[in-house]
Amino acid sequence: MSNEYGNIRFAEIKDLKYIVSLSKTESNCLGFIPKIAYEAAITGIKTGKRWSDTCNDKLWVCECNNDLVGFVLASFGRVGSVWKMGKIAQICLQTDARMMKRGQLLLDSVIDYGSKKGTLSFSCGCADDLPSNIFWQTMGWHKIGQRYGISHQNTWKQTSKRKVNIYRYDPYDLFLQTN
Repeated sequence: MSNEYGNIRFAEIKDLKYIVSLSKTESNCLGFIPKIAYEAAITGIKTGKRWSDTCNDKLWVCECNNDLVGFVLASFGRVGSVWKMGKIAQICLQTDARMMKRGQLLLDSVIDYGSKKGTLSFSCGCADDLPSNIFWQTMGWHKIGQRYGISHQNTWKQTSKRKVNIYRYDPYDLFLQTN
């Protein structure tokens, strides 16, 4: 996907250093995802017990004038052979490249990919104290709840006292669409 605001493409191994660096710079907003998770999203190779057979992670980058300026990491969950659930794990643009249109390009790439795979619903979490909440609302995502901290799979362990807003986007739900 490309226009005057940037070019969106799947990330490659050569992009990994930039992605890890930006995620560290923006760690207060993004939270922590290990380098191995980015690598797995790029290569499709999942090592260790951390990975679910029903999970398919993908990583996109945004380029402007041949420079990387941001990325989005998304997971797609499968029910049978169809990818039904999409989750934005991280979306980030470097400070000097932040524009609503670039964020929208990244998000549209995830939704387009998921829709082609049969994804029916998308979700994300955004800390309540971040201005990024305005982005999600502007993009047509609906706040459906709030939780504290991060819940780890099967343990529901709270790791933070920070409030996290949960957003959902259902491209096929005519009752939620306001545009």
